[in-house]
Amino acid sequence: MSTYLFVAAAVIAVIGIMIVFKINMDKIKENPEQLENAQQKFFIGVAMSESIPILLVIFALINAEPVPVEDLYLPMAIVILMMVFAAFFIFLQRNVDVEKAQKQQVNTFSMIALMLANAIPIIALVMMFINVA
Repeated sequence: MSTYLFVAAAVIAVIGIMIVFKINMDKIKENPEQLENAQQKFFIGVAMSESIPILLVIFALINAEPVPVEDLYLPMAIVILMMVFAAFFIFLQRNVDVEKAQKQQVNTFSMIALMLANAIPIIALVMMFINVA
């Protein structure tokens, strides 16, 4: 059961961060001078998006019990799929409607978003490995 709490944490974190990323990426593409403001709102949105997943990870750790490796295949596949989805979504947004002058700002913002989007899923994968019987 606790493995699926890790999965839920990863899914909620990735989807929340992708929504916040898309909103702020559109603001950066419309007006590159608003980069600082968009980054500030992005980090606040990420903090809000990761609050529930962090609580889920803590709750799952408190209620952790050993599970056989065979029971981890599906949860791990879902978490890895969410990581791939995040990378695919971010790289698509990075390349769509970006002018040459904005390319560096968009690339930097995208790499920050990619690392933040994969933080909770990586934690979830590590915690699942720790609970192997």
